[in-house]
Amino acid sequence: MLASAAGVWASRDSTRVKGDVVAGKRAYRTYCGQCHALAEALAAGFGAENKFGQDGGPSFNELRVSASLSVSAITELFGGHEIVLKKMNWTQIHDVSAFVEVATKKHPIVAKLTDG
Repeated sequence: MLASAAGVWASRDSTRVKGDVVAGKRAYRTYCGQCHALAEALAAGFGAENKFGQDGGPSFNELRVSASLSVSAITELFGGHEIVLKKMNWTQIHDVSAFVEVATKKHPIVAKLTDG
C-alpha cells in the first residue's frame, strides 16, 4: 500500500482499483485533459507539443499508466493536482484511473510517479 500526501491509501496492485471506464473518459476530459494529452480521450492537453502539460504534466500518448499509479498521482499534492483533487470525488478518481489504465495499456513507456 502507498500513502499519499492527502492521507489516502492506494494499492500497488492495479486490479484493486475499480472504476467505470466510460465515465472515466468523460471525467478525464473534464479534469485531466487540459494538461495531460491522451489521444484515446480525445484530449490534446498542453502536453501534445512538448510532452508536458500547462502545469508540467506529461502527455500520456506514449506512457503506460496503471490505475494504482493514476490514483497516487491524482492524490499527491503537486503540480496542480491539489486543485483537481478538491473538484473530484472518489468515484471520479477511480473511474479516471481505470480509464487511463485501459487507454494506455499498449503504450510503450511504463510511467513512474516521478514522470509528473
